[in-house]
Amino acid sequence: MMKSDYSSELEEISLIFDPDRRIPLDLHFPSHQPVPSNPDFLNAAGETAYASPSRPRAVTDRSLRENCRPIGLALTAWITSLIFTVVYSLFIYHVLFEGNPVIGSWTFDASLTNLLLSLLSQLYAMLLAYVVLSLSDALRWSLASRSGRVDGASASSFFQLSPATDWFSTMKFIFKGRFRSNWGVMRLALPFMGLGLGSVLKFQNSFEDYFIKQGVTVDVYAGNIPPDVSILGLISTAYLDGFFDTWTQQLLNYPRYATTWKMKGCTEDCSVSFLPGGMEIARKVGPLLNSTILKGGLFNNTESIMIQGAPGMVARFEPVADGFEFDIEEDCNVYQTPLGDALQMCKKQFGDSVAAGWRACPSFFQFTRACATQLSWTRAPLVSKTLFTAYRQNATTTYSQKDLSIQHAEPISEPVRVKMSVPDMDLIWNRIFVPRPLSSQLDLESINITIARMAWKYRTYTEFFPDNEMHVELLQNFLSVPLQFAITAMQYANYTLALPADKRTFPPELLTTATGGRSIKRFVSQPWTVLVFIAAGSSVVMLTGFGFWWILKQPNPLPKSSGIVELDFISRLSDLQKHRHTDQDSSERFSELVYDIRSKKQHSAWHIIKALRKRRLELSQMEVAAESERQMKRLPVLHLLPNRADYVAAESSSVSSTDREKSVSPNHPDGV
Repeated sequence: MMKSDYSSELEEISLIFDPDRRIPLDLHFPSHQPVPSNPDFLNAAGETAYASPSRPRAVTDRSLRENCRPIGLALTAWITSLIFTVVYSLFIYHVLFEGNPVIGSWTFDASLTNLLLSLLSQLYAMLLAYVVLSLSDALRWSLASRSGRVDGASASSFFQLSPATDWFSTMKFIFKGRFRSNWGVMRLALPFMGLGLGSVLKFQNSFEDYFIKQGVTVDVYAGNIPPDVSILGLISTAYLDGFFDTWTQQLLNYPRYATTWKMKGCTEDCSVSFLPGGMEIARKVGPLLNSTILKGGLFNNTESIMIQGAPGMVARFEPVADGFEFDIEEDCNVYQTPLGDALQMCKKQFGDSVAAGWRACPSFFQFTRACATQLSWTRAPLVSKTLFTAYRQNATTTYSQKDLSIQHAEPISEPVRVKMSVPDMDLIWNRIFVPRPLSSQLDLESINITIARMAWKYRTYTEFFPDNEMHVELLQNFLSVPLQFAITAMQYANYTLALPADKRTFPPELLTTATGGRSIKRFVSQPWTVLVFIAAGSSVVMLTGFGFWWILKQPNPLPKSSGIVELDFISRLSDLQKHRHTDQDSSERFSELVYDIRSKKQHSAWHIIKALRKRRLELSQMEVAAESERQMKRLPVLHLLPNRADYVAAESSSVSSTDREKSVSPNHPDGV
């Protein structure tokens, strides 16, 4: 290796590691000197020196490995992006698209998944952006080194692909060229690619519970079924009143028994609740259903318990149609207590649904004990009314082992409407509000307390706190009590042996399994965002890979990049190599182009782009003298090809001048 090679390498190393090295911004090209038309521009073969095909070119068969060396770092980044794309796509497909946050022994909960998506998506976008920028830089030098049918690359394409050209100037190149040269589109798309890849997976995301099995599995009876009014006579009135009185206040808001639900066609005025039965009413399989699944401590060491695919009841409530009113004589009943309090309950059948309403005796009549005699309060239009519809739907429900609350319920079937009949409701209401001939003193007191407490609740939320719809919510809770505790009534009749023998065995649809484990929050993303992310990332990797393959297959080698775009460009200018050429001159000097641009009155990006619009750049291998002038070395040199129209005009002018000289020369053989 010659001394000049060592010195050039030392300069490059010193430039990288010496923070005090200064590069002046006032970089001057050689001064502009007009070049006259003279025979010196003709070479020995009589051809014009501007003709680019006459320049020597090193077109040799190079191995793929040698072609990879100048862009080794870019190829390494592309291979890294390929591996990252495969691994990251598999990760988000498994965790987000399939919804399984468990990979081997690793569990990716919502918080960790959200953090990883934020970091890895941004890193992925940055990596792809670097690969695209590296490809654009390598591509412009590869296009400039072309020879044959098309020499070099247009100046517009060359500078569009340059990483040093800013975003707006790239856009100006495309507009000024009337979209004939669109290489810069790949650079214009980089900010949007980074924004999209970094944020698309976060679009409309949410968190939901996910159950991880880590305990035993046992067979159980669990879930809910429609109420069977045939067993009401087997249960005491005091028990029935106790359930209605207690749960009218809070049933649909109680996390052990009910959870909010989604149903098609339910608007803002509509409310839907799912009643899966609850952990308390789940029973171990056996002849007598008096043992809960918690008995025996099977699930003491688990955080959550999952009931697999059990039937549940769905309660849907919505406003009745405008203008609807109950027929007071036909649809309503008044239930009174001996102490002068009273309730009015109304119901009317609408297909499989029931319209229900209620009200209590006003406070004034209640204080004067006139509820039974002054019935004018029963004839006014009802304010508290709702339309009640019930459905059956199977779901897998996860409960907390600590407080038995519902953590998550996932439907596994479509809802099926269940008819709620007015005669059945009338039978239930008569059992809890009307004493029977042989009712015990406890039953009578329970009926009076239930009516009095429900009337007090109604008056509280209509007369003293009339600013909410709590009185309607109380009615909805009251209507839902039979849906939740019908199975409890069957269990009571079963283990007290009050049921007939043919009804002691529970329906097979209630037979399912309970499994111990733990519940975590998992990150939920829209499925289409996962597919868009994978498709977009894979497309960028494949297209850039095809671009690198095309560059490597070209016969002309790429110049080695230093990583500093400005220095790479300056070191390859033909003007700066002129004094080192052995026998050839550049086609046209960059200094002349710079002089022409600076000589304009307006010096802006638009005028520079206009001056470069019809120019072409060509990268060729030239032999230049080394520092010692004793050895020739081959280096890549960037040439500015002449404008074809200007070149033809200059050539015609030169020929005409030569003919005139011949005609006036007395020694010329053709002279006159």
